[in-house]
Amino acid sequence: MLEVRDLVRFIEGRSIWPDLSFSLRPGERVALRGPSGSGKTLLMRALVGLDAVDGGDIRFRDRALADWDIPEYRRLVRYIPQDAAFLSGTVRQSIELFFSFRANRDLQPDNRELARFLDILRLPETFLDKTADFLSGGEKQMVAVMRSLLLKPEILLLDEPTSNLDEAMVGRVESLIEDWMDGDRQRCFVWTSHDSRQLDRLTERSIELRPHPTEV
Repeated sequence: MLEVRDLVRFIEGRSIWPDLSFSLRPGERVALRGPSGSGKTLLMRALVGLDAVDGGDIRFRDRALADWDIPEYRRLVRYIPQDAAFLSGTVRQSIELFFSFRANRDLQPDNRELARFLDILRLPETFLDKTADFLSGGEKQMVAVMRSLLLKPEILLLDEPTSNLDEAMVGRVESLIEDWMDGDRQRCFVWTSHDSRQLDRLTERSIELRPHPTEV
């Protein structure tokens, strides 16, 4: 599905990934691990073209990232950052707005699917009428996850997606992602977290990032 070949990124003359190579296969649950400063977030952002790299190749469906229409690519390879943006208006309006973007206009929000997500998260339907002013950081993160799943991605890049949630909600979001994975054997995710127990619980293999001391 997604293949990374000899990826290189320099920060202040230091190579943070020494010729990083890996591939993601359908159905995989993958942990992205590494110490602080190893570039986990930078890598996830690079995989969707939000950060530049200094060498190497990123390919999806055997096509180079540069050959993709980036909005379409980012719908299929969906990055969910730790602090996802929440646009003004209600939760429902924030979700519906994403379907007005050019890359998503062939899709319609699936209300039955959305209702199922709310059920898994144990949120009432009235949650959709809440506005940004009345949402916690954790609730905004849950909206970002639901919004992304409704876009029917093939790969999720999850960057500390539950860091703003209490313990009960962490389990519900994990259940939502597991439910999404069970819906199609072609889907896969990469998950990074400071909670190693969460990664041990949810993933089957790891990509390890180790900073490289080489100067350029």
